[in-house]
Amino acid sequence: MKINYKTIKKIHLYACLSTAALLVMFIFTSYMMIHHDWFDHETVKETLYFDLAAAPANDSEWQLWTREHDIAGRLVRTRETATGDPVREYAHAGGSDRITYLSEEGRVEVSRNTKSTANAIIGVHRQRGYGGGITYSLYAFLLDLLAVSLIVFTITGIIMWMRLLQNDKWAWIIFAGGFLYFGITLLYLTYG
Repeated sequence: MKINYKTIKKIHLYACLSTAALLVMFIFTSYMMIHHDWFDHETVKETLYFDLAAAPANDSEWQLWTREHDIAGRLVRTRETATGDPVREYAHAGGSDRITYLSEEGRVEVSRNTKSTANAIIGVHRQRGYGGGITYSLYAFLLDLLAVSLIVFTITGIIMWMRLLQNDKWAWIIFAGGFLYFGITLLYLTYG
């Protein structure tokens, strides 16, 4: 089977273009993580109380309650207190809310952490996983698409490179050097 070079070039280009926006976002947020001390990272913490005679009985009732009380994000953890009261934790890039139903008091405690703008932007970088509504699932899908596009971009790039530079000794040395650098860095970060 003969590989059509023009088709490979188009696939390579489209894979590159499909990754550009997300890669720029990751570069920007990585820069903020690297230069952590240049930005304000103060988190605002507050505790709110709401009267509630009985804890919501199921997820649908909890979703309704969270919408009514501006609880943002997706459910990341559920547990119970020592007295058996439900605790639900919601998180998003800009902060988190922990909801604790206090049955003895007949009310709900909401512990809210609101991140600074810099930490919220960094939170986008760390956002991952499906679940939590259409927005989170769409973002996770875009990350999967980014991963597939990068793999296709790399494979088509190697195919084009091997056709153009198959007899270029320096190109092979640089290619091998990239793998060597990656391997050493990976070993250092893992075991160093």
